[in-house]
Amino acid sequence: MFHELAPDRFAGVRPLFAGFDYSLSLQAAIDGASPGRIFVDDPHRPRAGLALTVEGYLLAGEHDDPAILDALRQFLRDSIFTGRVYVNGDDSLSLAVDPGAWEARLPELIPTQEPLKLARYHYLCRRASLDWRSSLPPGYALRRIDRDLLADPGLVIPEDFAPGGDVEACWGSVDRFLDEGTGFCVLHGGEVVSHCNADCAAAGQVDVGVYTHPAHRRRGLAAAAAAATVEHCLGHGFCQVGWHCNAENVASWKTAERAGFGRNREYTYYWYAYDRVEHWLELGWYSLARGDHARAAGCYEQAFAADPDQPEGCYRAAALAWAHLGEADRALAALSLAVERGARHAEWARRQPAFALLHGRPEWERLLARMDQAAGG
Repeated sequence: MFHELAPDRFAGVRPLFAGFDYSLSLQAAIDGASPGRIFVDDPHRPRAGLALTVEGYLLAGEHDDPAILDALRQFLRDSIFTGRVYVNGDDSLSLAVDPGAWEARLPELIPTQEPLKLARYHYLCRRASLDWRSSLPPGYALRRIDRDLLADPGLVIPEDFAPGGDVEACWGSVDRFLDEGTGFCVLHGGEVVSHCNADCAAAGQVDVGVYTHPAHRRRGLAAAAAAATVEHCLGHGFCQVGWHCNAENVASWKTAERAGFGRNREYTYYWYAYDRVEHWLELGWYSLARGDHARAAGCYEQAFAADPDQPEGCYRAAALAWAHLGEADRALAALSLAVERGARHAEWARRQPAFALLHGRPEWERLLARMDQAAGG
């Protein structure tokens, strides 16, 4: 079985996780500065370990021992995938591994579903290069996140800073974030519309995350908030600032680069939703976005077979996957199920090149008419 270590023993397994030098959240957990849990095969002579941090779970050590693999498989099945043991959420797993040979073991460790493989970027900044003071558009103001700001009844504050929000999850409490972390936000009309704040801090370093309200994106607000946060961190005892994002999140890493961050390395997360239907739906969406239409269609079919009561958008996505594969009848069937569930996206459907194979078919015209009617057209 896998055993949980007491926090005062975390430092003793630091060498086991040496390959995760890019994970500041692990360093912060070991130092007691951030929530975290560590499980090992043997508390006295650990050869394999699973660290649960606020920014993902990390699997390290011996990957060939049958006894370790069996114990880890049981632990994942009975404790992690049940949501009984967690740090950064009880509904999904974002897993990084070291060494890379662990990847070949994942089907054996988690046989119930295949992972969604996500390329990730790690960025570092040691000098702020963006003049954030002159980069803000008219009507916006930048302010440090402090107690006065969060207590201001005249401001609309993001849910990230509310009880149970992301800041509390990363720091244990908002008060601890205010004491040991930092961040800056952009204000517009009495509302915080963009913010950059520390996710964790350790060993003279800090990792940050950003968010901008959709209505205020593409105006450089996140880059300005990030640059201000970096400037403050480097001027108050930190030697560098880190940033993590999915490689597919182009907007995120371009914002990082604009704020002065440089790409340090690439790594991989293996993502699993604990609910299998949710996992298939997410895997289907990513596969469709990546152009793997056969995989997308298969994932959606598995999800619908297990639980057909899914949102209309899932059926529209399945219809698009089938259309890309040249399966007109299956595309129409999926689109019909979307309409039954309230789809009203006739113009979206008309604009999809893949649906050209449906044009002229009576079923296609009837479905468009029903969507128009549902939309009030």
